[in-house]
This record gives sequence, C-alpha cells and structure tokens, in this order.
Amino acid sequence: MKTSGLGRFTLGQPLPARTHAVCVSLPKFEDVIGYEEKDPITLQSMPTGYPRFVRHQMINQMIEHLDESAGQDTQGYLFYREQDCREVIDRYQIDGVQLSSGEQWTLLQLPSDSSQNRLLAAHFQHTGCGISSRLAEDYLWDRGLIESRETLSEIPNAEDIIRKTISQAHGPEVRSEDLLLASSGANAFHALFQSATKQANARKKPIWIRWGWLYLDTIEVMNLYGSKKGEVIEITQVGDTDKLVEIFQTYGDQIAGVVTEFPTNPLLQAGDLEKVRSLCDKYSSLLIIDPTMVSPKNAKITHLADVVVNSLTKYAGWEGDVMMGSLAFPRSSVLGRELFSSVRELICPPYPRDMVRMAEQIPYYDNFIERANTHALRVVEFLQHHKKVKKVHWAYQEGFRKNYEKFAGSERPGCNLSFELSCSFEKFYNRLQMLKSPSFGTEFSNCCPYVYLAHYSLIQSLEGRKILSNAGLSEHLLRLSVGLEPVEEIIETLGDALK
Repeated sequence: MKTSGLGRFTLGQPLPARTHAVCVSLPKFEDVIGYEEKDPITLQSMPTGYPRFVRHQMINQMIEHLDESAGQDTQGYLFYREQDCREVIDRYQIDGVQLSSGEQWTLLQLPSDSSQNRLLAAHFQHTGCGISSRLAEDYLWDRGLIESRETLSEIPNAEDIIRKTISQAHGPEVRSEDLLLASSGANAFHALFQSATKQANARKKPIWIRWGWLYLDTIEVMNLYGSKKGEVIEITQVGDTDKLVEIFQTYGDQIAGVVTEFPTNPLLQAGDLEKVRSLCDKYSSLLIIDPTMVSPKNAKITHLADVVVNSLTKYAGWEGDVMMGSLAFPRSSVLGRELFSSVRELICPPYPRDMVRMAEQIPYYDNFIERANTHALRVVEFLQHHKKVKKVHWAYQEGFRKNYEKFAGSERPGCNLSFELSCSFEKFYNRLQMLKSPSFGTEFSNCCPYVYLAHYSLIQSLEGRKILSNAGLSEHLLRLSVGLEPVEEIIETLGDALK
C-alpha cells in the first residue's frame, strides 16, 4: 500500500498527499463543529475537501481568473454543462446573474450578498454538476498560471478499461456498453432520477418510494424532483417490508418506482430485494438499487434492478483522489433500458484526465475488495467483543444477514461498518489516531462522524433528533472504512482510543 490512515493528521491535511485528494482531515471534534458552523478559522485551514462539499482551490483560482468584474464582490459557480446552469436559473428563478462560457464549463456569478447563494451551493453539492478540479488544473496550466501539473500515465483506452472492470463486477446482466459513466455517483443519480421522473409523469405515476434511510444527496435529489409534481413516501426502516406492501396495495399503479441501497448508508441494513422486485413487477414500477457501500462485486443484485447506481469514487478509486460514478442498465430490464438515451443526455461525463487517473487504479479493484473484506471481518470481531462498544452495524448484522447473504455469500462485508459507543463519543474521537474524514473505500482507514457531517442541521433541533431516532440513527454514530494497513495495527489503534 502507498498511504496509511493510521497516525496523527493535522486539520485540513489531505490524504493522499496529492493535488486532487478526496479526503481531508478533521482531527478533533471541535474541528467538525467548526466545519459545519462555517467557522472562518477552521475553513482557512482546509484548502481542499470532499469535492462536492468543499470547492477545490484550483477551481477557486479558475473563477478568480475568469472574473471580469473583479471588485464587484460576486460569488462564482462553474458548471460542467451549460444546460445544468440554465436549469438552475429557471428552477430557482435566479436574477441578477452574469454568465460566461468556455469549453466544458459555464460560469454563473451572483452578488455575494444574494440570498440565492445558499440554494446554489446546496444544489451543487447534491447534484454534482460542477466541474472537475483536474479541468481547472488544465485551465490554469494552459495559461501559465501554475508552475506544475499532476503527472499521469499514457493510457489511450482509459474509458474502455474502466467499463470492462465495472461491467464484470456487475455480472453477466451488464456489458460494457450498458454502462454510463458520470463525474460522480451523485451526478449519476441526479441524471437518472431527473429522467425517471419525466418518464413517470408521462405514465401518470406520481409516487416514489424511498426505502430505507439513504445517503443525504439521494434524499435531497428525490425531494427536488420527485415532489415537484408528485410525492415521495419514505420508509426509514428498510426491514419494514409490511409497510412497503401496504403502500403498494394502497397506491398500486400510481407508484413510479422504489429507490433503495443494498445495504444502506450508514446502517448497512439489507432489505428483502426479491419482495421489492415482485411488487415492482406487479405494478410496473422502476427499481433503482445502489450497492456502493459494499460494491457491486460483493453484492450481486444487478439481476433484480432496473438501474444500478454506483459511486466509483469508492473502491474503484481506492487511492482516494478521483471522483466518478456509474449507472448500469441490465439488458433484461425494459423500464431501465427506456431511460438509457435520455439519461446519457443529462449526465456530466467524467473529465478525460479523471478517467486516466481512474484507469491507473482500477486494475487493482478486485484485489482491493478481497483484502478489505478480510480486514473488515477481523475489525468487526474486535469491536463486537469490546465492552465500550454498544452496537456494531455491518452487512451481516442480526436481522439483515439472511437478506445480504443471499446475494453476497459469506465473508464479503465490504470495507464499511458503523458503530456506537457506550463511552464518551467526543473523547474517543479526539483520542483516535486515524484519519477522520468523509468518504470510504480507500486503501487507508478512515473514521467518519457520519451524522454530524451528513445531517448536522437535524442535530440542532428536537424535531430533527426525533427524525434521526425514528430512523435508528444515533447522532454519535461512527462510520469506519477499514483500509489495507496491517489489520493488527488497525485494531490496536481502535483499542488505544477506547481505553
């Protein structure tokens, strides 16, 4: 392995030590709060961060260079596609904008004091419609504005390499040409759901079901499009199949589709997908499944889905410095295949240098997953038997093991697990000598204060905490991505923090 996540990391330190690192360190609990509260001192120490959450410094430099109205105090947003920019202006009725365009970018500028900046920033995060930091790097390099640029291999067939590996991970239902690649997993889902709601509206199916507590951006995109001309019904407990049956019996042919994860993020709960598939077949409803938490190589669920969403930032980009996503359209699905062409028109394709960087890493995809499976099993065993660990959530947990094992077999949990403590969350977090950051599926171990980073606003109110509680989410939940460091050292690091 090249990079370890064990040890002490300073606030804002990127991992790996590369220009386009996806992970950035939040070593102390006060840093997490400072980040969420937008404390200037905290943010000044973070020149980079998870790309959809924190704007890369090179993108900031590009915006500054493009800003022809310097001194007018504007806030800039670089879209990959002009179509996305126009849609945002129309959707939020944004006025007072300045637009300029170039090859593969459109700059939208708003006065810094505009109340619509918050809407735009949230839209950027949830939809992944911004440009790649490597595009910004090329822009600056071509104009002599930076002294060096990332060195990459010469891989002329990078996209083919990625497609072949990921299609094989999905199994025989998907060929290379049945995949669409996107600039991120979030953008892949955004393009898919935007297209799926148009299809559903044409078929007079206004109701979507969100099954399980899903990832933040999936929730927000469904609310953005699914509730515009219809309704999104949420079942927070993925194990509640009876509730799902009841909703189908009540609404029947009005149901456009079900969106779920297998297993869910961050509780790693696996629902009864065969039951969902039978309900969707009965009422001609779409079934969208996201197996990113464990990878489609571990969870063989493609034959049950109409479309499979997968973030390649995780597992495929195991060195932790490239964003990408994919959509797989199984050839057996008529409903899914109907969406292929329209989604392709809406998606933000990966930037060419991102594909080259991914192609450098993806040959080790299978090996990384196998090793991560083995390490995670050992770490789960340790945590389950530790007196200061109250609960461990993982793919084979009680109540969901049977559903997961049916499609993954045994001893294939992926790299992720989440756990709750019976001791002080804050003390443990501060003592833990491990990278603490969002993202997962990297060669280096990483611990994430999940609810604080994904749902901080809910923690701030009694009503919000009740929502989290009903979903089975403790605000002190920790999500651990187990890396490739010697597993004894990972366990020792966790044990030292628990003392």
